[in-house]
Amino acid sequence: MQICLVSWIVSILFITIKSDNKTTYICDRRLSCGCSSNVAVLARIIGGEEVLSHSWGWMVGLYRSNSYFCGGSLIELDLILTAAHCMKSELTKLANITVIAGSNSLSNRDGQGQIRHVHEVFMHPDFDNNLNVNDIAIIRLSSPFDISVSKIATICLPAAVTLESIAKLEYPVPGTALVVIGWGVISTSNPNPSTSLQQVTIQAVESTSSACKTPAQEMANVTLQFCAGVSGGGKDSCQGDSGSPIMAFFDNRWYIMGITSIGYGCALPGHSGIYTRLAYYIPFIETIKNKNQTIFSSVLASTPNNSCFIYNK
Repeated sequence: MQICLVSWIVSILFITIKSDNKTTYICDRRLSCGCSSNVAVLARIIGGEEVLSHSWGWMVGLYRSNSYFCGGSLIELDLILTAAHCMKSELTKLANITVIAGSNSLSNRDGQGQIRHVHEVFMHPDFDNNLNVNDIAIIRLSSPFDISVSKIATICLPAAVTLESIAKLEYPVPGTALVVIGWGVISTSNPNPSTSLQQVTIQAVESTSSACKTPAQEMANVTLQFCAGVSGGGKDSCQGDSGSPIMAFFDNRWYIMGITSIGYGCALPGHSGIYTRLAYYIPFIETIKNKNQTIFSSVLASTPNNSCFIYNK
């Protein structure tokens, strides 16, 4: 397969090229979000695979005292989406957290990443750590990442949905192809995170599916969460992927559809991963992006550098 034959229309058409064992996504680089400096190529194989360099420019790693603990996604050059459960124990020690973007290598071992510090964190006011609902947080950086470096990009947000529309039609629609990325565990026999960024293609699963309703784990709220996986298991996010994006490709670009939240085991047959349904939280995200004090109040948390704010209604 020769990508060069279609490269001259990369910025004009949505192109998905399929061969016998892989799918290549070529996006519109004129767009302001959802397109990295390299194409995304995903093999149709069991389990995950290492990503091509710089195909996911919005992926960031969160590090506590230089130790990786969660993933996240750039939605603005100074704003990161992640899971609330990743940040619940970090609110009093933000000075110890660094964020790395632009590197596929864990801990920036390839030296290609940019490093930033955290200025403030906005936890969803209704995050429930027991039920894992409203599992979303937004990090504002002390300074933005440098977009002039081609390795950095932002991911697009989906359109907002209402309770009524979710009741009529799940979003993402069951069966939609979704891509999960992260540095999480790739083998249950090895508890350490992957040293290189991994990717896997799975599908959105209907909320009434038995894979979403198992004795071991069940979604607490079908409005706020959705399931994704593959029939028979073998593909999944895992420990260490928390906070990382689950994405869909349409309209010539990549959209973040959810945030990796919880799961029972990893890639087990009959069990799907559970993700925060991002489309429901667009008003919350837009409020933080605008950060208008007349719209919401911020409560200063007690931190060493007075840098953490918790979002409140």
